[in-house]
Amino acid sequence: MNPGDLDQRITIQTLSEAADDFGQRIQTFSSLANIWAKVEERRGGEAEKGNQIVATKVVDFLIRYKTGLNERMRILYNGQTYKIQTIINEDARKAFMRITTEITD
Repeated sequence: MNPGDLDQRITIQTLSEAADDFGQRIQTFSSLANIWAKVEERRGGEAEKGNQIVATKVVDFLIRYKTGLNERMRILYNGQTYKIQTIINEDARKAFMRITTEITD
């Protein structure tokens, strides 16, 4: 892949968990990095969840290799939140990573 293909700006957010004064678990996301990515829309569809029809879309983000990423994180792109499904190294040299995400409406 050509580094010039990374032409979209994304934000990777990490999940933090803490307990409030009543012992309830609180999950918050904070920005980890703003990086360049290539965005590839893979497929979309509809499914029934809780007696509702929900549209889903699978989107891949190709980025330069970055340590410390995991599937509990999420990506913000164009004002929408994408849940990370898988993270795969694109090559043996660990130059690029493919992050497969899903977004639902």
